[in-house]
Amino acid sequence: MLATKLALVRRLALGSSLLLAFACGSDPGTDDTSDGGAPGTGGAGTGGNAGGNPAIGGGGGTGGAGDLPSPYSACYPFDQPQTRELRAAPKKVLAFYYPMFPISIDNADPSMDFWNRWMDPAGGNGEYGSIGGLMRDRPLPRAPWDDEAWRQRDFETEIRRAIAVGLDGFIYEHPDHVAQDPRNNQLPTMLDAAAAVDPDFKIMLSPDFPGGEGASTDGLVETIGNAASHPSVYRLDDGRIPLASFAPQRQPVSFWIEVRDRLAAEKGVDVTFWPFLAPTPPNDTVYEEWNDLVDTYSSWGGRTVGAAEQQRLWSLEAHSRDRGWMSPVAFEDVRHKIGNTPDEGRWYAEASNSGALRAQFEKAIEGEADAVALLTWTDYTESWMNVSQERGYAIPDLVAYYTVWLKTGEQPPVVRDSLYYFHRNQHTDAPYDTGMQTEGPMELKHSGPAENQVELLAFLTEPGELVITQGDDVQTMDAPAGMTSFRAPLVAGTTPSFELRREGAVVRQLTSNTAIRSTVDYQDMMYHAGGGLDCERPD
Repeated sequence: MLATKLALVRRLALGSSLLLAFACGSDPGTDDTSDGGAPGTGGAGTGGNAGGNPAIGGGGGTGGAGDLPSPYSACYPFDQPQTRELRAAPKKVLAFYYPMFPISIDNADPSMDFWNRWMDPAGGNGEYGSIGGLMRDRPLPRAPWDDEAWRQRDFETEIRRAIAVGLDGFIYEHPDHVAQDPRNNQLPTMLDAAAAVDPDFKIMLSPDFPGGEGASTDGLVETIGNAASHPSVYRLDDGRIPLASFAPQRQPVSFWIEVRDRLAAEKGVDVTFWPFLAPTPPNDTVYEEWNDLVDTYSSWGGRTVGAAEQQRLWSLEAHSRDRGWMSPVAFEDVRHKIGNTPDEGRWYAEASNSGALRAQFEKAIEGEADAVALLTWTDYTESWMNVSQERGYAIPDLVAYYTVWLKTGEQPPVVRDSLYYFHRNQHTDAPYDTGMQTEGPMELKHSGPAENQVELLAFLTEPGELVITQGDDVQTMDAPAGMTSFRAPLVAGTTPSFELRREGAVVRQLTSNTAIRSTVDYQDMMYHAGGGLDCERPD
């Protein structure tokens, strides 16, 4: 049965005219932030320009007839265009894939696998006992594969899920050398997985590099040269391969010019750069030394509502230089881990429930960004957006909505009522057990004050009454048709439930999978999430 389902979903991704019959049922049981307002609430919102930087390639793609909605639409409150139609749009949406955290590390039973060791404070002989685990979330667990090619099969699963969201590809980080950790040596496997699932789902190269002064370009030239001929590598329409490295300013521009020139001379490979430069307010001189090297600018960005406006301004600046802009979008940044520097671990930024993601996407649309980079898809120790154990499909579903908005220039009309929730499992000031969490408290950084709210994000086909219930606390709101964010103060000692009512009757109801605790053993500052429509998802 599993093999049959996999083959069916693969046929869909490869552009068969087959329409999968989804079963759709009821919902299952440094930056200042704004004042907590909810971007995108109700109304039509602003649309983006359907045009864009003509240098950005990757068009075409698979899918069925353009006048029919995608069969993935049953999972969403809106009708998603066919994959072919989304791929043909000039604007691109790519997810940054961090290879250290794939679906499985060791192909073991999830109850005792390496992910379990990371998340269990007692795992690994108590290695993370002082902080309550390395992270608080993980990819959706799976049973072990009886297959030596399990790493590629896992990549294929993640690619099918990404296609269902509407993504054009992954930005895949890889080292410039053979690493001791096998997770860092899987670029060929990822490329083969993309080719097996959908030849038009592309992998943009994000090569890591030596950071020391006077470092050699040899490794980069060899690694990129070896991968360049693979058909799944992302190329622009003119054949150039964009390189999207993180913080490339750690080496001078001359280093990257040498990489470009050596690849052309020694490997016959033409490259350009889509660099994730360090966040900074834009002006006409910032990073001007990169102008002649860069095709499309980008930034690692912030993780708050307030950070979104800077990305819109950067889009305007990049376009004034006749360059493209790939706008960063993230859900949050929360780091329970211990870091080597004060900024690497033990802090969180206030994301305002789903507010940061929505604000950043909407500013990308308003600023007519040429592409969006989701930062990141899989770094579960900092910022992740992929389907996961603690959030389900809530964040990918929201990404799918904004992807259609960005690519078509029109906010998708809601055709199916759907409810999602976003909230922490504790108040940010809730006491914790100092005898267990001995590393001290999590610190709030790079944002405004902490917000302790429960959010109901509702997609309504027509006006209705929204209800958030936390024990004896009941909050209501009359909401218009469209997307509405309704927030209420978090109430400890309860498990929130949510309703959509019309004319006094309950139309939709949803109970959170996450209880809100009054006291905790270990702090958990991530936003938990859930909700959506019952449907058959790609696996």
